[in-house]
Amino acid sequence: MEELKYVTVFFKPSIVEHFGEALLKSLCDLNSLDDYQNLDISLVYNLLRYVCKNVTPPKRDWGYEPSDDDVSLGADIERIRLMWNRYCDEATEFLYLREIFVRMVNRYGNISDDVKLQDTDKKKILSFELNPECQIEDGVVLTKAIKSVLEILGREHIVVVIGALGTGKSTCLKYIESHYRRNQWEVENESITHLDLNVDGKKKLFCCDNLFGVYNRGYFAETDEIIKVLENIEQKVNHELKVVFAIHDHVYEELQKIHPIRVFQNKRVVVDFNELSDAEMLLILNEQREHGHCANDPKCWFRNVDFELVKNTLQENPGKLGDPILTLLYSNRHDIFSKREATQNIVRELCTIFQNMLENSNTSVLFYVLLYVMFDKTYSSDNKKAELALELGGINYTTVEQNARHLDAFLLVGADGKIEIKHELLIFSLFKFCANHPSFMPLLLKHCQFQMIEEIIRPVSFSNQSEFCVFLRKKMYPFLTYRITGKKLFERLKRHPLLDKNSQFRYIFYSKLKSEYLMRKDLAYT
Repeated sequence: MEELKYVTVFFKPSIVEHFGEALLKSLCDLNSLDDYQNLDISLVYNLLRYVCKNVTPPKRDWGYEPSDDDVSLGADIERIRLMWNRYCDEATEFLYLREIFVRMVNRYGNISDDVKLQDTDKKKILSFELNPECQIEDGVVLTKAIKSVLEILGREHIVVVIGALGTGKSTCLKYIESHYRRNQWEVENESITHLDLNVDGKKKLFCCDNLFGVYNRGYFAETDEIIKVLENIEQKVNHELKVVFAIHDHVYEELQKIHPIRVFQNKRVVVDFNELSDAEMLLILNEQREHGHCANDPKCWFRNVDFELVKNTLQENPGKLGDPILTLLYSNRHDIFSKREATQNIVRELCTIFQNMLENSNTSVLFYVLLYVMFDKTYSSDNKKAELALELGGINYTTVEQNARHLDAFLLVGADGKIEIKHELLIFSLFKFCANHPSFMPLLLKHCQFQMIEEIIRPVSFSNQSEFCVFLRKKMYPFLTYRITGKKLFERLKRHPLLDKNSQFRYIFYSKLKSEYLMRKDLAYT
């Protein structure tokens, strides 16, 4: 009965179209077997035809008189419908009625004592085409937003995908890439500043995920260059080149305050990923549940959790994160959502999990494994990785491989054996936890990929604050200064808010540079 309620969510638009809101409500209000008699008979027939998995179509398909040798359940359901409709047209003789009754008794037992036959209202059983609101293709739930991107790309040269962190934009771009490759298009996804507008007669699709960075308008050194490409792209693209790029809401909002970009104002090419229907949300949840914690625990309570309960929990979501990332976490770490209000600040809840993981002697090694995976992107040489392993208490890639299965809520193991953190939200939460922990803050600023530092860390004086900023505290100054000067990253940061004229860090940083310059000058003179 519960499964029937869930499945009808997928067919809601078709059910409402053919049967109305009242009949849909009666279906959703089913609480016992007695309630089935309140359902419209045509609705029941169409649900049996389109929804029930154990009812296969007759050999001649639905809507046709079944062949004599077809004694399947679907064939008998179709025979009953056709007989009833003829009865409504005053027919009185029916072939095979006794045989159908016997087969139904053999299937379901004798239920005649429990059923009150009422034939005063000869209402025919009508057949309608029920279509699911969404479906899965190549492991991706084809939402209205994804279909919109495909439709717009069919007539336009550019599509802008906008949405909060975790709304499915990256999944969309991967699907679009696969779709166009199947149709013999070349696909590129390098930096947009390297986009070659001369395609030489080739059909080419360019995909750029996380335009201007993942967290907060990263790539400051390239910002002007990217904007120039965007401003010229509409005039230069032709029917052989299509461009689709994704940008997070908070990045877009920060960028718009400084650099309004014309292509973002063209509503014809902008697709918002923030809204999902119940059917889309349920299908995404079911897919995630199939590959989440429950996949390894057949007795897990979350296998049978009510969709309405999940929906009510997600109503606490303030909109800074997409529902798909929250249900992904829900499917892997059910404990996060034991408190409904946890949804209001999921980053805080994740930081608490990392704290508990670290403080527990049985799980502390798992915390260091997560750190190693986050830092590992920074290093390519074995010597540097050995140094990293030493600073993390001996953790290395072998330890990561041995413990990955204990961290399946956080880590993704690719087909090639590559291990990475599942989502940017998890990385940000781990970054934020380390930035606020005295023991791990120095390690963070020393080992973390500098692009993440550039995107996430902001001065306290920064006006465009967002959920995905970590503010630079005075204790962090020397470690960050050492990283910048040691790796000669000054030119890259010249236009970063950290070196803005109102930033206190700017004064300390330039004082450090000046003192080092004078020291080198004195040594040279000596």
